[in-house]
Amino acid sequence: MILVTGATGRLGSQVVRVIRSVGLEVRCLVRKGSEYFWLNDSGAAYFFGDLRDPTSLSRAMHGVQYVVAAHGVRVESTDNDHKRVNAEGSLALWKAAKARGVEHVVYVSCAGVVAGGEIPAFSSKRAAEEGLVGSGLPYTILRPGLFVQNFADLARRVEANGNVFLPGKPDTLTNPIHTRDLALMAMASLDLPAAKNRVLNVGGPETMTVEAAFQRMCRANGLPDSHWSAPPAGLRAVAALARPLGRRWANHAKALAVDYGTPSAVDGAEMATMFGIPLTTYEEAARTAFTERHPSEDPTAREEKVVHRQFTATVYEPGVIRWEDLPAGPPPRRD
Repeated sequence: MILVTGATGRLGSQVVRVIRSVGLEVRCLVRKGSEYFWLNDSGAAYFFGDLRDPTSLSRAMHGVQYVVAAHGVRVESTDNDHKRVNAEGSLALWKAAKARGVEHVVYVSCAGVVAGGEIPAFSSKRAAEEGLVGSGLPYTILRPGLFVQNFADLARRVEANGNVFLPGKPDTLTNPIHTRDLALMAMASLDLPAAKNRVLNVGGPETMTVEAAFQRMCRANGLPDSHWSAPPAGLRAVAALARPLGRRWANHAKALAVDYGTPSAVDGAEMATMFGIPLTTYEEAARTAFTERHPSEDPTAREEKVVHRQFTATVYEPGVIRWEDLPAGPPPRRD
């Protein structure tokens, strides 16, 4: 059994589908009330728990051999911040995995974890990395740079508004990677000797500048590459201005400056050879990423794919929890 955290996210959902495509058993750790219905057709099992609840992590680990940790926080909220999830939650996850005798953990971190300094998005992941290395668990840590999907998001804003702000430095070198390719790398790392107990910088097949990646994304989808840029110092100034609006927006602006301003170039051919997978070309990934829409954006998807609440009981051991104490499944209808 493979436990996947962050399974409902952009990367985690790809991890679930890649692992299920080869017939392996997957258990998704999902928070109560989270939108997980788009994974129902994958054949994955669910465990309703939370990285902020160590007891639920111990139960989620029952019978688990491997863990793919793809969780993260894009924009913080009051009780869902980088410290609680990426740092403390990850450390609790490693502790539960160690106690349950997990054989290997793959943690998807990020390329900016060193350059990010004390910015919470990066310092929390650095703490998670250090905790995993020191846990005694066999591990692989993957540090991807920017996703192809990041540039697809920017292109959609061009489609909607005619122009977009391009964060960071336009000449920053990166190897944009499609989340499916990263998911394949994560799955391969579970039993790949060359990846065991290593921290690996990973990326897509081609090195390019941030500006070129955005321009090629727009061209691949018939859009003008209309954009404007500001140096990282400008984003830091924006972060300072955003501070009165709340810590999360200031932190988010600082993180963007690092993500799009830190070089993350890798050898694409070396990536393909190490993991034994053909990497998706940038143009193909650009078209796919732009046309894909997250199932949560489909107003009919929940009604078509939702499962009965009783399904949540399938990953609990008999006697561990009473029926009346089971967490609710999907949120109620909103209409």
